[in-house]
Amino acid sequence: MISCDITDEFTRAASKLELGQLVRHKCFSLFDAVGALEIMDSKMDSGYLDGGENHAQALEDDYDVMRELRPEEVLGIMDQLLCHEMAWHMGHPLSQTLFTSIYLDRLLWPSPVSFDDARFGRDQKQDARDAEGDRPWAHLVLRVYCLALVKACDLVLARVTSECYYEEEDFVTLLFNRSLLSVFDLDHFYPVLDRAVTWLSEQEGKIDVALRQALVDRLEFRRNFLVALGQDVVVTKEPFKACLAHALRIEKSIPLGEPVPDAFSLKIQRRLASTMPPRPMVNISAAAAMDHLRRFCQDAIDTQEILDYNGPYNLSVWILPLPPFSRLSAAVGWVNSDGEQVSVQALMSRRPQPSVYIRALLQTFIASDRKILGRVAVQQCLYDDLAELVLPYSPLLQGSIDDVEAPSDPRFQMARHMEGFVRRASQPFVDGFRTACLNRCRVRRMLCHTIIEWDNLQVEAEELDAHLRTLTLEAPLMTPGGPPTYSYPLSSWAYHEKLRQLRLIIQLGFELTIYSPEEFPGMFWYLSHLCSTHIAHLDRIRTFVTAASTQPQPKSKHRSGERKRAFKRTLDRLDRHTTHLVAIEALALALHALYVLLDRHGLLPQTRSCHAYSNSRLRYELRMKPFLPILLPELVPFDIYEREAALHGDSDAVVLSRALTSVGEARKAWEGVLSHGAFLPPSSPSRREAAPPSTGDRSATEEDWLRDVKDSLRACIGASIAIGTVRQALSMQAGTRPSSDSAVGVDGGDGGGEGDGRDLGCVVPFRVEIPEVGRKGRWHACWAVPQVSEVPTV
Repeated sequence: MISCDITDEFTRAASKLELGQLVRHKCFSLFDAVGALEIMDSKMDSGYLDGGENHAQALEDDYDVMRELRPEEVLGIMDQLLCHEMAWHMGHPLSQTLFTSIYLDRLLWPSPVSFDDARFGRDQKQDARDAEGDRPWAHLVLRVYCLALVKACDLVLARVTSECYYEEEDFVTLLFNRSLLSVFDLDHFYPVLDRAVTWLSEQEGKIDVALRQALVDRLEFRRNFLVALGQDVVVTKEPFKACLAHALRIEKSIPLGEPVPDAFSLKIQRRLASTMPPRPMVNISAAAAMDHLRRFCQDAIDTQEILDYNGPYNLSVWILPLPPFSRLSAAVGWVNSDGEQVSVQALMSRRPQPSVYIRALLQTFIASDRKILGRVAVQQCLYDDLAELVLPYSPLLQGSIDDVEAPSDPRFQMARHMEGFVRRASQPFVDGFRTACLNRCRVRRMLCHTIIEWDNLQVEAEELDAHLRTLTLEAPLMTPGGPPTYSYPLSSWAYHEKLRQLRLIIQLGFELTIYSPEEFPGMFWYLSHLCSTHIAHLDRIRTFVTAASTQPQPKSKHRSGERKRAFKRTLDRLDRHTTHLVAIEALALALHALYVLLDRHGLLPQTRSCHAYSNSRLRYELRMKPFLPILLPELVPFDIYEREAALHGDSDAVVLSRALTSVGEARKAWEGVLSHGAFLPPSSPSRREAAPPSTGDRSATEEDWLRDVKDSLRACIGASIAIGTVRQALSMQAGTRPSSDSAVGVDGGDGGGEGDGRDLGCVVPFRVEIPEVGRKGRWHACWAVPQVSEVPTV
């Protein structure tokens, strides 16, 4: 084959093309184009060699891992490795973090056959013990630290990949044909760690005391970290507490180390089994790494608090034997979805969100081997939830019906149908917990899918309710002037969960900055609409529960006491749900009215332009797309949505009055939510006696819940200030206008309020700013409260 240089001819031909013109052969595909870009490009071609560089120089480094290190250098390399480890935890691939270490590369490649084979100088005939004696700083202290670090990464990787996560979005699990010493169990690592600590203790007087203690702290941290990561579902907080204490000491001694940049190289990427182009090394600061490590340990400690709760609503700390009445401890309870979600959502709402390992660990705690918290069967958990919300002291939940063997007996039929319902509902029930442990974007995305499953479950449950009431001989509830109605407990439970998820989808839209400012009025109105629908549904449940509580009571005093406590607990839980929904509805209505006023007067920031293809109807269809397959609640038609969202027909005075009233109600409601506390009190008298005093130390979960509610209260105060500022501006505008116009806008008049007051920004210049999530002034991620301030005139 004869080759020739076509550069000049190609350049002349290309110069005749117009800007933006493209010439493409029909056989030249996108794959060919990308392939052409990769070849001989140092940024895309990992095999590209610079001028004067041979193959050996491109793949190998001149750094000698067998050289003796000073203690300061060992400390510096340890801290550099810790920074890379935390960068991996943050989501960066190993090829850009830990696998840039020459020491780790020599340790892991080729894959060690035995544990003693995992050492730096494997190509030399000297065994591990002789190397430790000749160069203990590198081959004893640093090698042991690297071994423990790699094993910790192996344990983290095993935990994350065993649960639900998203590759590259949450974590990068690629190992590039390297092994993380997964074939060696933890018993191989503890003795060498102890031997290294013992050797350092023998160096007293030979090296600086602070430097020696810094090295000991790092090795002891590695030992405790392995113990903490190696725990199964039954865990203790002590190892993570020890890691947190060591992390604080490690941070203080970082300045004692001396970094060794030559111990890390990007050339290793060329030897990794990867289809990705070369990428730069990820270097995070020591402060950022230690901050992530502290949060990692603290989140792990707080996550284990969920194991201390076993009550139906609040996962409380006291475990009692199941009472003889219920197979599921309906009287004292174990776990329920709302109670567990209080704890899970409180932990997952932290900023920044816990790392993917913590979220995977929480998934393991919640649902492992078809058990909740490693102790409670999913069926038992689901039945407890039904008992607390819709079926207090119900014959459908009596443990005795499982013992009936006669097919003609109604109790046998009830047990069979309830068992089928549990099989049908258990998967979406458990998936709700797992969904809460995903990253926030995935939570919303998954909810958009799971609401369809819950909608189908509600339809099936309604048919089952109609059949079960013929077996339980349920008496209908007679309403004045209306037909007899039945409770439909199973479908009511499913509808309650579906409404909760619909509300979360809307609220997460604000948290994730999905909605543009011009959509805020409509989405806040729709949020209030969902809350009002949910409140009406809870009122219906409460009506039937109250009616059931008036039925004849058991003759046994013990049974009668259990029955009263069960009904009281259900009513308390319904009241808590109602108070919370009233608070959300009122604040949403207040912000809805506020944004309507700002939009009417041209003060609301706009993202749309005159050349945009979108319009209000198309945006509404886009936002409501997840709700289209849902049968109940019915989707609001666009015309009604547009009228309610813009409050057509209401003057500025009416809208302002609505905002003031709603924000006052919201503040009272959120104060009521705060006064109720995070969890329901124990239902059993013996459990109340065992309960810790409310004035004692709060758990981290309760602190997170309190912070969330107080942030909502701050959002109420911020909304009240913004409404007051707008009210003052409207009053000033009305005072500057002629009397003939005073009836329009502020005082009502023609009732339009739209267009007549749009010159507010000219009469009284104001600036409206909507703080982004995480910024100062954004009191709560779900509540986008605008900051309205007057622009000083020059």
